[in-house]
Amino acid sequence: MKKIFSLIMLVLFLFAYCPTIVYAQTNKKINANIKTKKVPAGTVITLRLLDPLSAQNMELGDQFDLMVVDNVKVENIVVIPQGTVVRGSIEEIKKPAILYKGGLIRLYFDHIVSSTGKHVPFYAGICNNQYITYDGALSSKTTYKTAITKTAETTKNIVVNPTVRAWEFGDDLLNGTPKYFFAPLTAIVCTPVAGIYFIGDSIADIFKKGKDININQGETIQVQLIKSIDMPVY
Repeated sequence: MKKIFSLIMLVLFLFAYCPTIVYAQTNKKINANIKTKKVPAGTVITLRLLDPLSAQNMELGDQFDLMVVDNVKVENIVVIPQGTVVRGSIEEIKKPAILYKGGLIRLYFDHIVSSTGKHVPFYAGICNNQYITYDGALSSKTTYKTAITKTAETTKNIVVNPTVRAWEFGDDLLNGTPKYFFAPLTAIVCTPVAGIYFIGDSIADIFKKGKDININQGETIQVQLIKSIDMPVY
């Protein structure tokens, strides 16, 4: 009776633990096939936005996704395939405000999803974009100074353009003599108009909000790795 009982227990043990042992051995083989390749610091990667970015419509900590545009190779091995997802969040945000202050956002890249499904820390900064600031943020780059500069340019054109046209018109009459009368007279008339415009628009700009920073879904940005990353590859 004891022999039969011992035999039954042995069979139950084999049924319970053999699959686990087989799975462990199989899993060990799978893991043995997974290696890592180091993507060196300084590597430039082009990313396409899967979500739009806007200082006006986003908040601090909001997450966004990007997708790798081109295969990234190391020693002729594709380490980061095209379509790999990179995830990040908003690290700093400044919404458009009066005094013509424009929107600004600073992106934090959290991790990249490897082909094995592992989340690998992704240390990178934006290196090439029309909105990039000196310290790597994204900004519409509008300030009260830019507003005043634009107003001054328009003010100048209010005087210069009509004066030039008056000169050209007078140059076609009576051997060009009238141009010496028409051009100065036009400049004298336009100057106070330009002055009124400059004062009025400069005051109005104080109460205007600057432009938002808008980067649409599907647009690309280039980032450069600040630290090397070890990507799992088969």
